[in-house]
Amino acid sequence: MVTLLLTHKLQKLLNIELTEHLKPTTSKLGDWYANFVPTYSGDLIVLVNEKTLLSIAIPIWELDHLLLMVHLRLGNLLGMMRIPPLVIEQELHHYSDFQFGKTKSRIVLGSMNDIAYQYQVLSEMARNKADLSLSNAEYRLSEMPCKPIGYRAPNEVVKELLL
Repeated sequence: MVTLLLTHKLQKLLNIELTEHLKPTTSKLGDWYANFVPTYSGDLIVLVNEKTLLSIAIPIWELDHLLLMVHLRLGNLLGMMRIPPLVIEQELHHYSDFQFGKTKSRIVLGSMNDIAYQYQVLSEMARNKADLSLSNAEYRLSEMPCKPIGYRAPNEVVKELLL
């Protein structure tokens, strides 16, 4: 079981009822915050992990397949980070069941705003949509040190949790 904590803007876009009494997340990475982010190259749904500040981005046109895309994007990013396939499989096993809640941490929301800005900058730096790789953007941001996690990079914290 994994919890997606939605901003009000994304909840309205998805038209999803939030769960009032959330069950504990069973994955090692924990809960994810999600927001709608407009960019030059196309609108995104950006998810940021509460414990690690790892982020994944899903194009808005994949909205109908959001939960599948979370599974696929996260598996791809963990693979790029050289997490062993068996460990990835064990973590992603928890991503077959989701619940939705409202955001709670201002620190994570602030970090999410910084990360969303970075996606916007990377989008603008791309000469055209073909030059923009979400996988590369996610990986680059996984290497960016973040103050709320002690100026460590999200990929370092992920490896501590999973390995």
